[in-house]
Amino acid sequence: MSIRFLLATSLSLSILAFAPAHAADNAAPAVAAVPTPDLSKLPADRAAELRSQRDSFEKSKSVLIGDPLAETYALLGAAYARNGFYDAADVALADAVAIAPKNGRWLYMRGVLAATRNQNDAARKDFEQAFTLDQSYLPIRMAVASSRMASNDLDGARKLLEPFAARKQVVPIAVLGDIAMKQKRYPDAVTLFKRAAALAPEATRLNAQLADAYTAVGDTKSAAEARAKAGNVAPSLYDPVGQRVLGGNASAATAKTTASPKDQAIDEALAQIETRQYDAARKSLDAALQKSPNDSMLLTLYGRLEAMTGHLPAARTRLDAALRADPKNGMALVWQGFADEIGNDDAAAEKAYKHAIDVVPAFDNTRIALATLYLRNKRYDEAIAQYQALLKINPKDGEAWTRLVAANAIAGRCADSLKLLNDALRGAPNEGFLLQLFVRTASTCPAASAQEKRMALDYGLKLYRATNVPPISEAYALALAANGKWDDAVKTQEGVMFMALRNGGKETLAPYKEFLELFRAHKVPPLPWSSQAALFNPQRPQADTAPSATAPPK
Repeated sequence: MSIRFLLATSLSLSILAFAPAHAADNAAPAVAAVPTPDLSKLPADRAAELRSQRDSFEKSKSVLIGDPLAETYALLGAAYARNGFYDAADVALADAVAIAPKNGRWLYMRGVLAATRNQNDAARKDFEQAFTLDQSYLPIRMAVASSRMASNDLDGARKLLEPFAARKQVVPIAVLGDIAMKQKRYPDAVTLFKRAAALAPEATRLNAQLADAYTAVGDTKSAAEARAKAGNVAPSLYDPVGQRVLGGNASAATAKTTASPKDQAIDEALAQIETRQYDAARKSLDAALQKSPNDSMLLTLYGRLEAMTGHLPAARTRLDAALRADPKNGMALVWQGFADEIGNDDAAAEKAYKHAIDVVPAFDNTRIALATLYLRNKRYDEAIAQYQALLKINPKDGEAWTRLVAANAIAGRCADSLKLLNDALRGAPNEGFLLQLFVRTASTCPAASAQEKRMALDYGLKLYRATNVPPISEAYALALAANGKWDDAVKTQEGVMFMALRNGGKETLAPYKEFLELFRAHKVPPLPWSSQAALFNPQRPQADTAPSATAPPK
């Protein structure tokens, strides 16, 4: 299945941050005034949209700080870039980087803009710096690998991509095939291109590359067979951050023009769904399905749209059709389960999620959706088993770790988390999310020893000195309380609330207030996060009932 499709379909619930967020520097960053471009040559509707976004930006920038402020600048810059106002976009994105210099996404966006303007040296510098800050976002890794290949650092590019090839990511596998060809490792190139072509059969250009690799090893028969299936459609990578800058324009950074019409329709529909333009998304999918009426991916996305908007019979019709077209379409099964949950049929949802896991065992969102269903029904052991399965697939999955720790806590098995975290930290003593999880667990678990509580205080102080954003500061406050430093715990948690108030408003304070009241009463909270956290209170999925979602489906 297409990478863009897999990455664009998340069923995860919002949870409290578990890794150190990026805070603004203590000193106020220097930002430049973003120019107001001349919009007179734009169509009236686009000009009005940009003016509205600029007005919203001006109102927001006076009350936000840190990453929320940086994002406001970045979104304005992206809007200007999409409409060709590159100078104004460059200033806005530079401001976003200045405000939150430790957030790799804004650096990546600036690099994409530079690549669009053929400023290759600047783009390369931004991509490399972004990668030092964010190694989890695949398009950043791909951009760095491409720049290293351009400078003939093939081994450097290869080293970057090999971990993602193991995760069945088509684009890295295909690029590794290119590297193998350049390094004259022709048998490896054959293996890589065959694997990529099997994962993305719609990407017909892979067959041409496979034919070249077969020719290089002297297998003329296989080369001819592959060449007969070759086309011009390249594998594509879903990149929502980069596409914020690019919009509908082609760029050297993403090579969007090589995507198939189907992938372009999916991109368009996904963007419309993201912005809740549901009628427009239906029209995009209707047009695509007229050309490919039995395409399983298009039908699945349509089923997802109908499920999200509460049109459950229509969703089931689309998803059933998707599964008839491809019985091994794991995402169709996932969204079938999602629709069942909205319809209050947990038994059917469980069956669909389990079937999806059988089809695609490594797809983490399916296991998270199933585990969330189990937690909502207080089936803790079964939820824990799903998180453990995720960690076997990827031992550094921060979300799986966080959810496992939370599930163990609510199930009264925090001692299990302590053992797991102690073992993990021996192999990765500086891993930020593991340190925070240990601090929260050791500070609140009745089974924690006095030594573990002291360790929690040391780790908490280490994290707090690095960045004092609310999740980290709260973890440190927990460690202070666990070690009897009540006044310091109260002061630290009050600081947390002040930052939360500035960043998110009064509605964000309730979970932090719960801990503050306990600290003032000289009590350690019984759970590592607020009892109000979504981690402990998973809600049943709900349909979007906004007016834009109520149009009757076809």
